[in-house]
Amino acid sequence: MKSVFYNSSLDEAFLADSSFSLTKPKEIKDLGDGLFALLDGDKAIGFNLKHPSEHGLELSEGLNPVLKGDNKAALEKLLSSKGYAGFGYGESSHFLVAKIVKEEEHPVFESSRILTLSIGGKTLSTVTRYANCHVGDKIVVKTEGYRFDGTVFEARVEKNIPIDCEVCSPLELKASDEGKQAYIENSKEEGEDYFA
Repeated sequence: MKSVFYNSSLDEAFLADSSFSLTKPKEIKDLGDGLFALLDGDKAIGFNLKHPSEHGLELSEGLNPVLKGDNKAALEKLLSSKGYAGFGYGESSHFLVAKIVKEEEHPVFESSRILTLSIGGKTLSTVTRYANCHVGDKIVVKTEGYRFDGTVFEARVEKNIPIDCEVCSPLELKASDEGKQAYIENSKEEGEDYFA
């Protein structure tokens, strides 16, 4: 998964593969036009772009979970012109609408519950402390890649329970300042990308 972060005070964008958090670039290559490739051997794991608006990109502060339309076309054009066509930004934000199909008590943590979720025909499992979501509710989950704070979600197993995704609060979706409850989705369908 590829993500785009924008810092308005520096007027600079950071374009990263989710593997970037696990790998340090071994070389930074100036490609011209304010674009720098962050390389691990011959593989580009990210890019820094100065003054993205000069290249037709209109970005929001912080994580831009999905690039659409003119933004996606402008970035693809720039990367292609520098020999990095098909780097794959903006296919999915991996913030997906999921329906809760089952909930169970957590065997170790009293304040947590195990949720079984349906996402477009796939079944995922996770653990949450949010008490406001129940069977039948649609919630938004992060399935992989960067969160808005720049950290990376990775699926794992904790206490023999698969954590395939992470339940998001309105705060984690930048929908409001509420961070103590799960975001309940009422308008999108199960399996849809929240930011699409």
